[in-house]
Amino acid sequence: MTDGLDQALANAGLALLVADTSLVVCDGVVPAGTQPPYALVYTTVNRPSEDPDNAADGLSRVWSAAWIVHSVGGNAAAARAVAQRVRTALLDIRPVISGMSCNRIRMDPDSPPPQRDESTGVVVMDLVQTYRLKATN
Repeated sequence: MTDGLDQALANAGLALLVADTSLVVCDGVVPAGTQPPYALVYTTVNRPSEDPDNAADGLSRVWSAAWIVHSVGGNAAAARAVAQRVRTALLDIRPVISGMSCNRIRMDPDSPPPQRDESTGVVVMDLVQTYRLKATN
């Protein structure tokens, strides 16, 4: 039996992104036939054991969620435009998750510039940014 909190954390970021109804958001896989622009999102959830906010009783009470977002466009400007929409949807938002106290979502500071990607057979530009959330219960 699980508490469902890992999935709730993952869903919190995804829900913020899909709320922008004109942004195509792909959760971990790009469906066949999807054309840029879109945001491909990989989510990780961790339980950092040495976090100072863990309980004095030794139990883990901290979750760390990360959304690694590939903002994909047909050219560099289009990739930056997707990245800006992603940033607007996530940055500084404090999600509400039942049973948890959430900090604001933050963006890792050093994102590389858009990279040319030809792995799908179609030339696109891919701009990768990571957003993080710390939550406790």
